[in-house]
Amino acid sequence: MTLPDQLRNHPLVLFPGFRNFFIGSILAAVAARYFAIAIAWWLISQAGDNGEKLGILMAMEALPIFLLSPFVGPLIDRYNKKSCILLGVFMQFSFLALIVWLLAYDKLSFPALVALSFSMCCFMPQVEGSISAAVAKLVDDERLPSAVALQSSIIEFSNIIAAVLSTAVIAAAGILEALYLNLALYVGGILFLFLINVDLSAEPGNAAGKSDYLKELKRGLAYIWNYQELRLFGVVYGCSAFFILPIFIMIPLLVKNVLYETVTWVAVLETSFSVGAVAMTAGLSFRHQYRNFYNKYAVVLALTAIAMIVSGTGAHPYLVAASMVVMGAMFAAMLALSNTLFQLTVPQDLKGRFFGLVTTIIAGTAPLSYMFVGFISDWLGINWVMAVSGTGLLLLTGSVLFIPRLRQHIGYDDDIG
Repeated sequence: MTLPDQLRNHPLVLFPGFRNFFIGSILAAVAARYFAIAIAWWLISQAGDNGEKLGILMAMEALPIFLLSPFVGPLIDRYNKKSCILLGVFMQFSFLALIVWLLAYDKLSFPALVALSFSMCCFMPQVEGSISAAVAKLVDDERLPSAVALQSSIIEFSNIIAAVLSTAVIAAAGILEALYLNLALYVGGILFLFLINVDLSAEPGNAAGKSDYLKELKRGLAYIWNYQELRLFGVVYGCSAFFILPIFIMIPLLVKNVLYETVTWVAVLETSFSVGAVAMTAGLSFRHQYRNFYNKYAVVLALTAIAMIVSGTGAHPYLVAASMVVMGAMFAAMLALSNTLFQLTVPQDLKGRFFGLVTTIIAGTAPLSYMFVGFISDWLGINWVMAVSGTGLLLLTGSVLFIPRLRQHIGYDDDIG
């Protein structure tokens, strides 16, 4: 198939509903990440030592994501996914508007900031779970892997755009003006999400009033627990995230303690990681099929491990930058492959519950992973953190080849095992 044909058959071109969904989701994710960066900068810019306050704020923002995600899932399955996304994004916008109003009149205290930020984050599980549960209803089965690759990249795209935009606007105009733009990003996201023209109603058996909440919650948990192949792959996925998630904490430590370079190299390495992720996402968005899925997943983990170990040696800054490109690309591939398998395996009427639990696992893994990085780096050094993490990924590479299989191929057939 020629490139023009591939472009014409791309899910962003073929499905207007998915296009509006993708743009709206990107804008909403950028707005959320933009707020986190901007408000952190405002807090540390205040008089006094605010490192402890920043830690408290970040912990309170993470808490509702971890606590609420498994309980939001049944509600997502019971209601229209479009309504769930719009309500969640609108509530985030509303709490941000209160923060901006308080800041504009110099009335924003730290307790008020924590309370409002906590409230904003209470709606993040609803938005993220609804987005994951909606993807399969926005495209056809043939192009679902392509759509999932794009949907999986939303966080990476939002990190890049938010980091560049927030720092530029804060430097040029100030924090209050930056938060005005933050509100505009939320408005843009809401408008595009509102334009989704696909019916995202609940599956007939899940509709509100037709099912018991606690019974449906237990059903979702039982489905995952009793599905051995899915449960074991989920364990591998969670362990992979444990070793990869803290990469943006590792990078500054690597630059300072191994490469002995300036802060400029932090930006270079973070950009290298993001470039790799975006390039891989763009390539996978044209893929409709994956043969020998588990072998491909093992290769992704192995290349990530090798790139991580090479980075830890600090042999040369340019070699580390190249390794970061590989790591970013493999991270994007891991997300795309995992989410494609989940989308094709989990029934539509259980996706809200399933992805709610996935969000909980990742939210719970992150702080443990950060503690691991801090402990090992203080004890042995950041180069050993990279080495241990890489070794852990190599062990997972072996395990993924031997666990019971869900699907041998994706997009070709429905072979199980």
